[in-house]
Amino acid sequence: MHTTGLRKHFSIVDFLILGISLILLLSAGLIHSKFPKPSITISKQDSALNINQHFLTFMSIGNKRMLADLIWIQTLLESDLEHYSKNDLSSWMYLRFRAIAELDPKFYENYLFGGQLLSIAKDDLLGAEQIFSLGLKHYPDDYHLNYYSGFNLYFELGNFQEGHERLKKIANHPKANWNLKFLVNKLNFENTNNFDIAIDFLKMHIESSHDEFITSKLKNDLYALKAQRDLKCLNSGNGNCEMFDSEGSRYIYKDGKWKSLKNFVDFRIHKKTN
Repeated sequence: MHTTGLRKHFSIVDFLILGISLILLLSAGLIHSKFPKPSITISKQDSALNINQHFLTFMSIGNKRMLADLIWIQTLLESDLEHYSKNDLSSWMYLRFRAIAELDPKFYENYLFGGQLLSIAKDDLLGAEQIFSLGLKHYPDDYHLNYYSGFNLYFELGNFQEGHERLKKIANHPKANWNLKFLVNKLNFENTNNFDIAIDFLKMHIESSHDEFITSKLKNDLYALKAQRDLKCLNSGNGNCEMFDSEGSRYIYKDGKWKSLKNFVDFRIHKKTN
């Protein structure tokens, strides 16, 4: 009789626990379906894996070029568009491109496209200049490396002297645009935010670009830069102003002010000094 009562006692307790567990489970399911879950977003800068370049060289065991190719492919697959503005040479993409340069110093595309991605997509201007400069150590007379590096130095970093020297170096290059020499000569007298020169350089930059994303980004910059110049002219009351944006649409006059049909973010020519 004592044993039977003990069994009944435990059966009731077990039933109560089971019932409470079912109630809690159903409540959790109801809450899960009725209330939105908080999203957790981790930036690529915080989640990217970067291994010390000297350690990579040591561990490559004679397969440096193969390892450089693998890191290059992985970096392109993981590439993001989040801007990096700390100017401390610590962006994850810069560290990847720097490691590739250590493993394979003759990897030309790493310097050419890596530098452009850092400058145009990531806004990592110092990182871009480091990669361009590393490439120019191995390809000092290369037209594209000198051109992109010169543009980055002059118009983005505000380093007029070095930027002008690199652009001047390729003014007579066989690949140079017909008006590059003319623009380089104008830079001898320009150390300010000259919209006209920057617009002409951006147009040449777009013509020479073969990457769809970079071309799209450059076209947005061109739109912003031209619209800034034209709208400033129109709203100041000058008579000799261009009436169409870079996409061929006419500016509109609304609420007593000239405006563009398309919204844009102001293009800053000298980002470092700003």
